[in-house]
Amino acid sequence: MINALIRIMSSRHILLARLHVGVVVGVGALAVSALLAVTLADTDVGGASKAVVKTLTRTDGGSSIELRVGDVVAVRLAENPSTGFVWSTESAGGDVLQLVASEYLPTAEGRVGGGGQRSLSFRAVATGNAELRLKLWREWEGDKSIVDRFAATVRVVRQTPQGKQ
Repeated sequence: MINALIRIMSSRHILLARLHVGVVVGVGALAVSALLAVTLADTDVGGASKAVVKTLTRTDGGSSIELRVGDVVAVRLAENPSTGFVWSTESAGGDVLQLVASEYLPTAEGRVGGGGQRSLSFRAVATGNAELRLKLWREWEGDKSIVDRFAATVRVVRQTPQGKQ
């Protein structure tokens, strides 16, 4: 498993990787899941990542953040998909942000029907301003089913040439 992780981390083409580790506890199994936000597409000669991952949560709703082209913003919000309600993108600012991952992360207990978090990750792909808007809804019921929204303003600037600040 460690060799697989090393291969993932040394690959310049993998943007996000997910590692599952099963741990046997008594007669049951506890699933431990870790999201590795490995942003290796923008690495320097030494292999160090220049891209930044910024995480937003419920308390960041209505806020403004600044990213550079290539950076990632991950939004983590409470969700219980067994109710049918899931977080999805309402607007990502046109060509400024691109959805690169949407993943449900169950709580550590991992009970059936239990809640967890939805992590939606967006890469800044162009300069400009974007109103990132998410909605909690039942897709098959349409907009009338929206029960919650999340919004944040994202300003994306170009990468600073190396050596200049």
